[in-house]
Amino acid sequence: MPIDRKRRIFRPEGTPLGRPSRGAALTVLAGAFIVTGGAWFGMQPSQAPASTAPPGHLSADPAQVRVIDGSTLLLRGRTVQLAGVQTAEHGPFCEASSGARFDCGAAATNALAGLIRDSAIDCALNGAGQNGRPLAVCSAGGQEINLTMVASGWARAEPGAAALGDAERRARAERRGLWASAWATAD
Repeated sequence: MPIDRKRRIFRPEGTPLGRPSRGAALTVLAGAFIVTGGAWFGMQPSQAPASTAPPGHLSADPAQVRVIDGSTLLLRGRTVQLAGVQTAEHGPFCEASSGARFDCGAAATNALAGLIRDSAIDCALNGAGQNGRPLAVCSAGGQEINLTMVASGWARAEPGAAALGDAERRARAERRGLWASAWATAD
């Protein structure tokens, strides 16, 4: 094609520039209908059964519980953080007195999973953490999970958590859980 020749833009006959085609107009109308219908359904009262738990309280059967990490649980699709508890993240390695290396965070996660295995979980929610997740004091099988994780040495007490701080000092002194190992960095 010679350079001085003008290019011709093809468009269907009878469709003036700037006016949408019938298909485009129908697409816009269908989208508006879907958005309006979604808003209407969103305003309808929920048909889900009401929870018997009081506000600020969350319970779940064993089948409704998942362990995210050593201080985080997923209960009935809702993520909660154990209040006053800090655990190692996955990745840093600990070294046992035997010289064997293991993932500190995975060990804490496994300890929490073992602690709650086959137990219904009951949590009292109290505020939100820095990450926006609800903070909770949870129990399983009549045992407070937060305190047990710290007392067994698989978690640290956050500053200001007095009862958990005492449990951490005892776990350190008795070299329980992660306190029985020497900290090492990942290769």
